[in-house]
Amino acid sequence: MKKFISKVILFLIGLVILDQLVGIGARYLVGHAKGGDTGLNNYICNQMEEECIIFGSSRGMHHYDPNIITDSLDMSCWNCSLDGNGIILMYGRYKMLSARYTPKMLIYDVQTSFDLLEGDNHKYLGGLRYYYDRQGIDSIFWNVDKTERFKMMSNCYRYNSQWLQLISDNIHPLQSNDKGYKPMDKTMTYKPKKTLLKEEYKYDSLKLYYLERLVKECKAKGTQLVFTISPQYASHNDDVYKPLKEICSRYQVPLLNHYCDKDFVDNSDYFYDSVHMNRTGATKYTKMLVGELRTIRNTK
Repeated sequence: MKKFISKVILFLIGLVILDQLVGIGARYLVGHAKGGDTGLNNYICNQMEEECIIFGSSRGMHHYDPNIITDSLDMSCWNCSLDGNGIILMYGRYKMLSARYTPKMLIYDVQTSFDLLEGDNHKYLGGLRYYYDRQGIDSIFWNVDKTERFKMMSNCYRYNSQWLQLISDNIHPLQSNDKGYKPMDKTMTYKPKKTLLKEEYKYDSLKLYYLERLVKECKAKGTQLVFTISPQYASHNDDVYKPLKEICSRYQVPLLNHYCDKDFVDNSDYFYDSVHMNRTGATKYTKMLVGELRTIRNTK
């Protein structure tokens, strides 16, 4: 029996050592990434000092050209949006970058699926796992799932399924971008199927909580927050954005709502698909938006 217990103890010690080695190796790869998603994340969280930053999901990534914003507003600009993500990740990014410096302006493109409506919030933690030990990040995990407090103690869990990405970003990064902006160069060639409008929406209380937290922290730090809703093909009803409108009204935050803008939504030449604009649409939209942003900045 004693021999069995001894073997179990040695086995557990071995697992702990292995887990520590995994952590050392993974942190090295994260810190030395040459580019790709890992390198981009590192820049945003560790180095970025641009005056104007853009947050959002894929619509934020593909619809806002930071070069146009820089030329028009005379502010350095970087697009920090990330495909398939929303406020839970973006709030974490703001916590990290605002600990280093205070951006002058934050443009946040709000997308219903990732910022307002109910869904599986676990998937938004992936972009924060590398930075779990930073101040204020661990509580985001706990608010999504209380068991994450214990799971994240394991390096094997923390870096699970990330190894191919980490190795690729250290050897030969595959992803390219223009200050975080990734334009789409094809034009939609099909007619999207019409879907029935939902009359009732299930809103996510945690997402709304972090939207309000972002508003309050931007105000406290002196960052001009501007919420935006970019055009979506064939959209003629924006009722789903009601909670965002209420937040903007309550805290007096500018909302530039072009979700149903007739100059865009009925013209397929501006769209890559039914949700995303192509480069042509994004360029026209960004040029139009900077006029509104200039007014907001001058008013302030």
